[in-house]
Amino acid sequence: MYSTGKQYGLERTWYVDERQDILKSTEAAVEYFKDLYKEFEDWYLVLAAYNTGPGRVNRAVNLHETSDYWQLYSLPKDTKNYIPYFLSSAIILKNPEKYGFKIPKPKTHLNMMKLLLKKVPIWLLLQNLQKKKTSTIKYLNPELRQSATPSNGDYILRIPYGKKISFIRHLMHYQKQRDLLLKK
Repeated sequence: MYSTGKQYGLERTWYVDERQDILKSTEAAVEYFKDLYKEFEDWYLVLAAYNTGPGRVNRAVNLHETSDYWQLYSLPKDTKNYIPYFLSSAIILKNPEKYGFKIPKPKTHLNMMKLLLKKVPIWLLLQNLQKKKTSTIKYLNPELRQSATPSNGDYILRIPYGKKISFIRHLMHYQKQRDLLLKK
């Protein structure tokens, strides 16, 4: 949720939605789980609150006068199903072959490096790169909502590992073209 993300430091602007950033959203979720556990002190209630919100779980606990998750009948159906789905997934992931699953190896991995951009919007550069490179940049930076980086501050762009020099060359070429167009 936008409001929860904002509460845990995730930014959402025209340029970025950090809820889509794998690393930042995971760190925020960890902090949210810690806070929920401090409040409920029960992992079933924590998972239910993560799914439907702590206010709704608190109302159900008060209504049913119990903190036994399995007795909270007033929770929404999707939340009541969330815990069993979560538990069954955890059991399967411990030994997928036992249950007839084969976990495929990822086709790509996050083998990346970071490039600090100082107040430089990367507009058409992302579009001007070869399609393969553009899709890789988008894959490594899923928080970007536009084909651009924010122009109002520093931005850390993830690029494929070992491609920093090539990327900087593209960036410099693009900046020269842009500067020439602006002078005309």
